[in-house]
Amino acid sequence: MKPEIKVKKISGLVIFACLLIILSSCSSEKKQDADLLTQDEQIQTVKTEIVEYRDLQLFAHFTGKLEGKTDIILYSEVSGKVSSIAKELGQIIKEGEPIADIDSKNYMISYNKAKSELKSATATLDATRIKAETAEKLYEKGQISKYEFINDLSSLIKAEATFEGAQADLEKAKMNYENSKFTSPVEGSIAKISIKEGQYIGLGQPVASIVDCSKLLIKTGVIESEILYVKKGNVAVISHNGTGNVIKGIVKGTGKKPDETGIYPVEIEMGNPGQKLLPGMMVDGKIETVELNDMIYTSFENLIEEFGRYYVFVVYDDGIINKKEVKLGKKYGNLTLIDKGLNIGDRLVVSGLETLSHGNKVKIYGE
Repeated sequence: MKPEIKVKKISGLVIFACLLIILSSCSSEKKQDADLLTQDEQIQTVKTEIVEYRDLQLFAHFTGKLEGKTDIILYSEVSGKVSSIAKELGQIIKEGEPIADIDSKNYMISYNKAKSELKSATATLDATRIKAETAEKLYEKGQISKYEFINDLSSLIKAEATFEGAQADLEKAKMNYENSKFTSPVEGSIAKISIKEGQYIGLGQPVASIVDCSKLLIKTGVIESEILYVKKGNVAVISHNGTGNVIKGIVKGTGKKPDETGIYPVEIEMGNPGQKLLPGMMVDGKIETVELNDMIYTSFENLIEEFGRYYVFVVYDDGIINKKEVKLGKKYGNLTLIDKGLNIGDRLVVSGLETLSHGNKVKIYGE
C-alpha cells in the first residue's frame, strides 16, 4: 500500500509543475504583447506632402471702399432764385444736359447791356483811331501843333481801354447768364440734388453731385511684405459679399510711402457691368502678384534652422526619418523656393517637426 501513495504524490507534483509552466508561458506572451503595444504607441504620426514641381501664384489681399471714377460736386457760380429743376435723384445724365436753372432775367439784362456798351465802345474806338491817324499826318506836315496831336493820341488810348473794358464786361455778363443754367460737365448719374425749386442760392453753394458708376475706383493698401510685388497693370480680383459679384480690375498705381499704420497705398480701377455696384460699397479682393511655373517650394514652417543652415525631415518607405540639408531660393512671404536638397517624389514632413529627430520611426497620417 505505501508504494501506491508515493506514486500519487509524484503525479500531483508533476501536474502542479505543468500548470506553473503553462501560466508562466501565458504571462510571458502577454508581456511581449504589451511591450509591442507600448512601442506602437510611442511611434509618432506625422503629416507629409509629396515633393513635386508646382506652379506658384501669390496674391496681395486688400479691403476697400468703392468710388466713382468720376465723382464731382457742381457748385453755383452765381446767385439767385431757383426757377426749375430738370433732373431727379438717380437719373442718368449726359454731358451738357440741364440739371436746373435760376431766374436769369437780371443776367439777361446785364448781358444785353454789355453787348450794347461793347458796340458803342467799338464805334468810338474806330472813330478815334481814324482821327488819330489823320492827326499824325497833319502833324508830320506841320499843319497842327504837337499838343493837338498828343491830345488825339490820348483819346485813342482811352478809347482802346474803354473797348477792352467793354469786352471784359460782356464776357463776364455772358458767363453769368450761362452759369444761371446748371448743366452737367460730365456723363453720369445724379447722386444728390442739393437745391429746391424757389430756393434762393448764393455764390459757391452746392447744386448737385454727379457720379459715373460705369467705372469704379478702389483706393486701398497692402502691407510691407506684399507691396514689393504689386506693380502697375497687375490683375485684381474683386468680390462683393452683398451682391455676390466677382469682377476683375487693374492696378493703376502704387504709393512709395506708407501711411501712419504702415500700409502702402494702392489704386485699382474696375469695370462695373450693369452698374450693380455703387460708390461707398465695401469690397474684398486680391491682387495677382507673382506667378512662377514648375518650382519646388514649401512653407518656412516646414524648415528647421540650425546655425544659419536649413534642414527638412523626409520619410523613407520604411517609415524612418531622414534629416536633409536644403538650399533656399527666393522667398515670397511665408513661402520659399528650394534650390537644392529635395528630390521629386520625396515625402516631406509637414507636422510635428519639433519632436522629431534623425532616425526616428514614424507613422504617416492616413496610411
